[in-house]
Amino acid sequence: MRLFIAIELPRSFKQELARVQKEVKQMSCGGRFVPQENFHITLHFIGESDDLAGAVVDLAVMREAARGIRTFTLHLGKYDCFDKNGSKTSFLNVKGELDELDRLYESLQSALYDNGFSRERKRFRPHITLGRNVEHDELVTEELKRLSPNASMTVQGITLFESARQEGKVVYNPLHRERF
Repeated sequence: MRLFIAIELPRSFKQELARVQKEVKQMSCGGRFVPQENFHITLHFIGESDDLAGAVVDLAVMREAARGIRTFTLHLGKYDCFDKNGSKTSFLNVKGELDELDRLYESLQSALYDNGFSRERKRFRPHITLGRNVEHDELVTEELKRLSPNASMTVQGITLFESARQEGKVVYNPLHRERF
């Protein structure tokens, strides 16, 4: 099983992401775009695991991390992309009650570390990936940054997902939800 912990997004949020993604597709020369049903905000990538006992630890970690976290509101932010080895990853930033999101992230990282997982090495930058290997030039990037996505959501918990291949497609199956 390939596992990760993330924030699930409501349908209205995903629909607005799909609208923005469509504009990115129209203005780019290709790429691998995330299916609408797979949009999420990653908090921690666990990786490969066939250990069912470890999955129980994951649930305990999620419960511990969610303790004391209150619901909070997030909004879609501006378009951006980063270049890694000549390949662009397109995404939308997340804005809103980022202090509470950072608190959740740190709580999760601490709970994972206390249970034998390694801490994330890179700085947490909340975003939603639209596509990988997206090809467009800097002028298009600047034009896409002028888009004004409009969607809000109340975050009420975190989800443990399994990433699986089904009928040739990557599907994210929720395995456990932990509410605040």
